[in-house]
Amino acid sequence: MSDTGSGKRQIHVCSLEMPTISHNNYGLWAHPDNRKHLYHTIEFWRDCAREAEAALLDAIFIADVLGVADAFGGSMDTSIREGIHIPELDPMLLAAVGMGATERLGWGVTVSASYEPPFGLARRMSTMDHLSDGRIGWNIVMSYHHNADENHGIAPGSLPSFERYERGDDFMEVCYKLWESSWDEDAVLADRENGVYTDPRKVRRIDHAGEYYSCSGPHMVDPSPQRTPVLFQAGMSDRGRRFAAKHAEAVFFVARTLDGLKLSVEDLRRNASAFGRSREEVLAMVQLNVITAPTMAEAEDKVAEFQKWTRPEGYLAHEYGMSNFDPMKHPRERLLDEALALDGLTRQDSGTYGHGPEATIGEIIDAAADIRNEPMFVYGDPVTVADQIESWFEEFDLDGYLLRNYVHPGTVRDFGRYVVPELQRRGRYRTDYEGSTLREHFFGPGRKRLADSHPGARHRA
Repeated sequence: MSDTGSGKRQIHVCSLEMPTISHNNYGLWAHPDNRKHLYHTIEFWRDCAREAEAALLDAIFIADVLGVADAFGGSMDTSIREGIHIPELDPMLLAAVGMGATERLGWGVTVSASYEPPFGLARRMSTMDHLSDGRIGWNIVMSYHHNADENHGIAPGSLPSFERYERGDDFMEVCYKLWESSWDEDAVLADRENGVYTDPRKVRRIDHAGEYYSCSGPHMVDPSPQRTPVLFQAGMSDRGRRFAAKHAEAVFFVARTLDGLKLSVEDLRRNASAFGRSREEVLAMVQLNVITAPTMAEAEDKVAEFQKWTRPEGYLAHEYGMSNFDPMKHPRERLLDEALALDGLTRQDSGTYGHGPEATIGEIIDAAADIRNEPMFVYGDPVTVADQIESWFEEFDLDGYLLRNYVHPGTVRDFGRYVVPELQRRGRYRTDYEGSTLREHFFGPGRKRLADSHPGARHRA
């Protein structure tokens, strides 16, 4: 884990993106200052990348889903109307576009390990690592979406979460063997005089035969700058958190409650230690919600302006789109648990988070419509925002944040203009990129490869 030279731990920040019209900012796509409606253009992503690099962010982290939330209100109509993750483009192709506009900024792309063999994904990741000179990361997900299952020919419910992670462990073993052991570091000779490009003695098959996957190899790509991309993960279940503690180098949390976040980070630290990994080798990052301006009054005006464009239907469909629970069909005075019971649902299968048994439907709808209703939301002038960011960083033993975007490119631009200089003044934020790869951004100059204690490292040639 890197520091800024001040002796203080560095706060890492990535921009949380999704190649769709709305992602955690429902309704704000129509704001006159928001350019997100241009998300399907090359120049939009190049502009986002330039702003992120100007703010010295570690990376742009691109989320993804492979299906539509189609249960809210009994159909996918709300998701389609509000632009909830549909239409959506492919994250890896967008990262390739953005790389060409930047020199140091990293890219974390979400790719599901549930719907394809590992050989093809390993090849694409190595390609991206070469093209970016070592700036690529992979957010490993085990897709749970029933519509995504349907889209890939899998009967919904036939592949439980636990088995997805068991398959995921086998998937990772194939990738590690391809990335770390199939080619020696000096296999490529490029010997023009003797006409030998690669020494065949230094390239080998992997002959993996696991419970779920088999792969002969060799890897189709020679060693890239990082070999293995930086590994992100965001598993929320017990099995998912164990998977993250074993494989991930950066774990992304969504804080439903601050108490829950604290317990989750502590659980990550324990699990990582059980796998023989140190505190410094697994970064804990959480979604950060910031609205800032030069003065408190200007920030308050911006919050009020964003609030005018916010649509609760989008947030409700996002939260309950997998469970067919529609709070807007119930009277505002009805208690949540009563409404769930009338709809034949329980808290466990409804996707209901952060609402106690005394919550009413009206309170839930009002909370969904309030953009301030996030545990890690802060607004204000640079000092106020930096104070809170630094406080959360220490209180919850964090390593960094994924910055939620309200408008593009305004959110990242404001963060870079106002908050970053204040964090730099406190010795909490880099003043320049010291390394060339994404892994060096996170762990310091010279750390281009997996840590020796990482399970992938044991496959090194």
